[in-house]
Amino acid sequence: MSGRSFTDITQAQWIKACLKPELMVETKHGKGSHVLVKHPKTEHKYTIQNNLHKFINMKIFKKMLEWGFSEEEVWDALKQCANE
Repeated sequence: MSGRSFTDITQAQWIKACLKPELMVETKHGKGSHVLVKHPKTEHKYTIQNNLHKFINMKIFKKMLEWGFSEEEVWDALKQCANE
């Protein structure tokens, strides 16, 4: 992932990034390749699909902001995942 671009973020990177702030990630929930992410304190849920594009990544990013994470926290978590 180069810089701060929504175009090349993968589902695997989102999963790893969501684990950084200790969100709950369920990969075995339901059928298919979708992943369920839950906020442990508020119980809010969001589904991350397998095939992502720029606009879906932007929606996931906005959801993380709604859940109280700063832009810098989200970008840092994604950057760390891309470097692993």
